[in-house]
Amino acid sequence: MRMPEPGQHGHRASRSLARMDVQSQDAGSPRPGRHLIGWFQYSVVAVFLLGAVSLLVAAAAGTGDWAGLADPGLERYGDPKDWNPPLGPDSVWNPLAWLVEICRWIVMTSLIVVLGFIGALIGFVQFAGQRGSLTRGASVNLLVATVLCASTALVMLTPYGAQLRNWLLD
Repeated sequence: MRMPEPGQHGHRASRSLARMDVQSQDAGSPRPGRHLIGWFQYSVVAVFLLGAVSLLVAAAAGTGDWAGLADPGLERYGDPKDWNPPLGPDSVWNPLAWLVEICRWIVMTSLIVVLGFIGALIGFVQFAGQRGSLTRGASVNLLVATVLCASTALVMLTPYGAQLRNWLLD
């Protein structure tokens, strides 16, 4: 069988088939940035849950005042540092205590609002730019993470978020 010469029709066809192979492999493979964005977004939500919600639930469970979840304050729950979850030995060298305190500091200083909006913006740009190439599972994961980041930021901008932040500051 004779091989086509470089200017003939057969060569162009094989080049276009090879190009289609490369394009189909690129469309199906996940981009490395997509995983980093998901990790960042879910980390922002985890910081909020660990820095604010865990202390609030611990205070409600400790006092038995579950109605205070909707109205956190010093008069109901006292000092939020009293409700740090018992994650291990109570010492300066306990890394879990540091993790809770760092998350609490991020929520107290409203840095969580900035991080939430950054996560939502990055997720929206990622979704808009690659909507056609994302699988159904990847697009659902990206949308859920984006909505959670935006919700975290928006909750902290409401009067409830301001009251929660004031309680954490005391």
